[in-house]
Amino acid sequence: AAQVAAELARWRGVAGAAEWATASELAARDGVHAYQAAYIYFRAAEAAAANGDREQAAKLLRAAVRPVATLPTGPLCHEIQALARRARLDISDCMPAPADAGSERGAADSGTPLGLTARELEVLALVAQGLSNRQIGEQLFISTKTASVHVSNILAKLGVSGRGEAAAVAHRLRVFEDA
Repeated sequence: AAQVAAELARWRGVAGAAEWATASELAARDGVHAYQAAYIYFRAAEAAAANGDREQAAKLLRAAVRPVATLPTGPLCHEIQALARRARLDISDCMPAPADAGSERGAADSGTPLGLTARELEVLALVAQGLSNRQIGEQLFISTKTASVHVSNILAKLGVSGRGEAAAVAHRLRVFEDA
């Protein structure tokens, strides 16, 4: 019931931090399936990050990793990693080692396409999807102004005059083809 209440809050467009906190407390009890507990912790972390509580978000994401660590890597693991990346939460201490030996941050910072930083590439991907600065800010847990600054930097680095041109350059060069 607590999970359903939290999902309803999320469906209504509300972060639902209180609802997800209640659900995560109940998920900590015995008898909750590992995958369900991990999902609840993940959503609670997402709500905490949306409310600006990065410490709680990181704690909840770490809790989400534990139950799924023994399960095959699947969509939930990818969502956990994506949330940690978007919200810039360091949960590397509890994540399984990646298949390749190179660190994700190091790989993203050196030799990134178009001379953009890893964060600018994330923003460019969202620009290419047609998101506004406000929507980008919500996705990446940053302010609208910070999203605007990233977009301006991207436009300057690419030497284009608008968001559409920037997206076209990224698509033409197949920057996001592997994603």
